[in-house]
Amino acid sequence: MPRHVGSPPIAAKIRDVAEVINTPFRFVQDALRFPKSERRCERRLQESLERRPNVLMVYSAPKTASTSVAAAIEACDAFTVIKVHHVQPEFFWPGVGTRLSTVHGGMRHKAIEQRTTQRFLERHAGDIRVVSLVRDPIAFNISNFTYFGRAYWLRTHWRSARWMPEEELARRFFATFTHEASSVWWQREYAPTMGFNPLTEPFDTELGWKQRVSGRFNTLILRTDLTDQAKSAALRAWLPGIEIADVGRVNLNENQSPPELAQRLQSALTRNPEYVHRMLKLPAARHFWSDAQRAGMADKAANFGR
Repeated sequence: MPRHVGSPPIAAKIRDVAEVINTPFRFVQDALRFPKSERRCERRLQESLERRPNVLMVYSAPKTASTSVAAAIEACDAFTVIKVHHVQPEFFWPGVGTRLSTVHGGMRHKAIEQRTTQRFLERHAGDIRVVSLVRDPIAFNISNFTYFGRAYWLRTHWRSARWMPEEELARRFFATFTHEASSVWWQREYAPTMGFNPLTEPFDTELGWKQRVSGRFNTLILRTDLTDQAKSAALRAWLPGIEIADVGRVNLNENQSPPELAQRLQSALTRNPEYVHRMLKLPAARHFWSDAQRAGMADKAANFGR
């Protein structure tokens, strides 16, 4: 496992201190930048709708392989594809200096397309296809904590985080992250938007995906631990007659965060079986995976690196 030994270089320490000083300026910059970016996003959406009136929304919590699925669908050029993580306002993060968690334990997120998509759903009367992905809560938590560390969880320690001891990194993860967010998303984000709660309806854990029509929404729920071939097959079964490209891996964590951060957290979890079992007892984990599948996930977490 790659490690950086010793103290972080002085340049990294200085840049972390500068991040604290820069916080007020970042807040002002975002306040000025986001309205313009949102208008640009909405303009591009309207231009796409004029060329491709059929709408498909890739609607998933962050870091659930949604970008991979969106890329495969966009390649067929048959739909206006909207990729979004949240449209319920309680999950919108106003900006620097505000809480990253909701009162119900959800993960707040700041992204340009959120309000744009919310307004679109309010005014659009036609049918919409929606694909949503579900990822196991342990991988979900580690991936989100590390991938968004620079923006949220490790913002004032990001440059020196590569030299952070495993114990300190784990302490920050356990103390600050919204550990139940992967389950809360389905209950408080997906359910009110789609008009039904998937956790109260049957799900074939062996198949790993489910199609359902709810009002104007034709939905597909798809587990991310399926192989790329199985994901591609599920999409093609859901969209017959459409030449969907093979699903591949894109938007990898390594492109945003040092890979050793995730490895250190995974290593720390081998010594915290109580946390692993608590995550695997979350409502969404119990619903989308069978007892045997969750036992396998626990064994995998316990034996990381062996």
